[in-house]
Amino acid sequence: MKYLIFILLVISCTQKSSETSDNYLEGMKFHLDTVIIDPGDEIVFLNHNLATSSLSMDKKYLYNFNPNDHTLEKISLDGYQLEEKIPFEREGPNGTGNFLGGFRMYDSNEFALQDLNGIALFALDGTRTKKVNYEGFFLESNPLTSGGLAFVSTYLDREASRLFALLDQRMDGKFALGVFDLEDYSYKTLPLSSFDAIYDNQFTLQFGSSSVIFGPKMSMAMSGSRLIFSNQLSSELAIYDTQRDTTYLKEFDTQLTKNKKVNSYKQEFQSEEALEVEYTRFHQEINYLPPFWDEKNSVFYRFSFQELPSKSTSDEDIRSEIYLSVLDKNFNLIGEALVPGLEKKPAKPFSSFFPKHFAKDGKIWIYENINDELGFVILRMSGH
Repeated sequence: MKYLIFILLVISCTQKSSETSDNYLEGMKFHLDTVIIDPGDEIVFLNHNLATSSLSMDKKYLYNFNPNDHTLEKISLDGYQLEEKIPFEREGPNGTGNFLGGFRMYDSNEFALQDLNGIALFALDGTRTKKVNYEGFFLESNPLTSGGLAFVSTYLDREASRLFALLDQRMDGKFALGVFDLEDYSYKTLPLSSFDAIYDNQFTLQFGSSSVIFGPKMSMAMSGSRLIFSNQLSSELAIYDTQRDTTYLKEFDTQLTKNKKVNSYKQEFQSEEALEVEYTRFHQEINYLPPFWDEKNSVFYRFSFQELPSKSTSDEDIRSEIYLSVLDKNFNLIGEALVPGLEKKPAKPFSSFFPKHFAKDGKIWIYENINDELGFVILRMSGH
């Protein structure tokens, strides 16, 4: 069965754009196409909304890890089809284990799986090539066992034998960048002041003696030799130059939205219904997503959104205003616009925040589940 583009929508963005005269998006037209991936005789794993997926370095493939059967789905983005499912062992010396965390492709033949205790590298032939246990850095006193520290996201610099991590230092109430040396197992931490408001915007749902915490979304992404730290609360970016070992904060003066959330919210809840009401209010303020690189146009794109108030309780009736910002290679804001016609499902405590997206060949691909099939809305721009 062959799937082709079946929707084309052309919208001008001139109705609401930044007043800056040199706005990169001024006069642009947005074109929204939709494609569906042909799964052949297989079923693509969509239970986690592509949260366990990663692009190949050349962006020709999307690799999607299925933690249910421990297979790696190789999806051709040029051919719009699932090419193969690569099996892996769950147990043993090459086992992927009880996968509970991040997934990242490093090159055409190697990927990493992150769980609560460490990170492991695997070759596509099923061999585990490297394993890093976090506890090895804390031989005298291990804050992982006491719950005082958590590795939120990691990036393995294999050439320099370093591990970079976004750390939740719960014992101090702070977030930090951790730089871990894989040769002598020393480490240092660098503060991330742009994450200071995270703890004041967490929602806790009580289940008897247990509880679940829903916090603002956070991201650590590598672009070239720079790590980019962002979170949902603010437009600010923290940048770490891995070659110079320096950090700096990039602030923005956005014209179409507020630069950050300013309201206060209730944080403790006894019922999911009460939590959902406050969670909805939270997302009716501006929400920022991580920037992502477009190699063809040498710019970063970044989405932000705010959900619109609605008297309806039906998800289909709830709308959002979705904005696109453009940053140059030095993270200077050069354009912003409202993207009419682009929609998303409302954010819920137990569901996805915003669909997975990335730039490929100068276009923005946005994941969409279409009748339980893997689909993408492809946003392209014209007018320059």
